[in-house]
Amino acid sequence: MGADLHNLIIVESPSKAKTLKRFLGDDYQIEASVGHVRDLPKNDLGVDVDNRFKPTYVASA
Repeated sequence: MGADLHNLIIVESPSKAKTLKRFLGDDYQIEASVGHVRDLPKNDLGVDVDNRFKPTYVASA
């Protein structure tokens, strides 16, 4: 690790990534996830109702 470190930005669509790359330049690495990175669980409510409705996320496959 050293001088080649970049600021990483992840967006959903490749077209958004391309647009941001034009504006932000080479100091930023822009990648498209082409979908959700995380989601609410399918087998649970997904929120902790006793803790101010704090969401519980899972990584999307």
